[in-house]
Amino acid sequence: MVYDMLIKGGHVLDPGQDLDGPLDIAIAGGRIVAIEPDIATSEAARTVQVRGPQCYVVPGLIDLHTHVAFGATTPGVGMGCVDPDIGGVGSGVTTLVDAGSVGIANVGVVGAYLRPKTRTRLICFVNVGTYAHTTPAAADVNRLEEIDRQAIARCVQANPGLIGGFKLRLVGPFVHEHGEEVARLSKDIAAEHHLPLMAHIGDRSAPDRQRASDLTRFMLKAFTTGDILTHLCTPHPGGVMDPADAARQTVPELEEARANGVLIDSALGRGNFGYEVARRQAERGVRPDTTSSDLTAGGRNLGVGLLDSMAKFMSLGYSLADVVRMTTTNAARGLGLADQLGAIAIGREADISIFDVVEGKWKFTDTVQHVFTGTKALVPVQTIRGGELFPPDWGPYPWGWLPEEA
Repeated sequence: MVYDMLIKGGHVLDPGQDLDGPLDIAIAGGRIVAIEPDIATSEAARTVQVRGPQCYVVPGLIDLHTHVAFGATTPGVGMGCVDPDIGGVGSGVTTLVDAGSVGIANVGVVGAYLRPKTRTRLICFVNVGTYAHTTPAAADVNRLEEIDRQAIARCVQANPGLIGGFKLRLVGPFVHEHGEEVARLSKDIAAEHHLPLMAHIGDRSAPDRQRASDLTRFMLKAFTTGDILTHLCTPHPGGVMDPADAARQTVPELEEARANGVLIDSALGRGNFGYEVARRQAERGVRPDTTSSDLTAGGRNLGVGLLDSMAKFMSLGYSLADVVRMTTTNAARGLGLADQLGAIAIGREADISIFDVVEGKWKFTDTVQHVFTGTKALVPVQTIRGGELFPPDWGPYPWGWLPEEA
């Protein structure tokens, strides 16, 4: 046998590599070694036969914003995190970014316990707040001393390769009052360690919508190349739609930041996605570079996941190629890993997602409980991570993967 595995008969869709049509993919030693129209099954030890006109083979999906520090937060106390292999290879996703579930007080759990047993690639963005989501507090930073620059430096030095970036949430009373100082310090820390800063916008408890908007604009101006704005479509105070503009245009700093190399992410979840906000943005040509799930344990029970996020954007008129690009080549670029992830190419590690596009009339709900419908839902079929095949988990609903019919 020449190949360890052959993926045969699938519609390969990789916008970054201009692949869109029937192709076979051969894998050996955990890497892609051949991409051809017809590879004989006799050449492979194992064949994954892909059937159905709506079954697609795409580069391993990348979820840029999740909460999967499972075991590092205490149930009933901190944020409910999802087991990374349930949110990852069990959900059609090969790479997850944990976006600040834990700060330096608990991030050691990720390196000592999660990564060694997790089959999904797991990248950790540590929260600048020492305790992050491990307490019942709604905000990550409640006083400036909770951002401990010296301790963060010791953490980075003592745990090489563990920290892939930093996360700041522009949320809570202290940040609302002292946001510029918090943003500057967080950005300085990220620059010191040559790592990206991801900033969450949208604060549902903010008492002053204009003040929250001003902080977002300050953050956008402080960003540099490689940083990430997350929750583009939030309906909460602090979003990118200018509250002082009667026409609710986006603040000019958004496209200025994008032009400077800042990645614009949507991170839907159940807490920061407004359908009407996203619709108005789409009408005005304001599109996220990436979409992600903002996956949590509570959100997953309501259907939240990366394929769900992709389907919601398709309900807004985005094409399948658009959402695949957002979750593969664009996400890889945003992580500075475009030479490693997000592509079906010879020599690359064999990270591949296979999913069905299911036609119907599907019911979706946004953050403000607005119900909208879409004609397409996405369901994972098989996931290949590093050449190893993984079946899908049962799904987020009692009945499986498909959303409720509208």
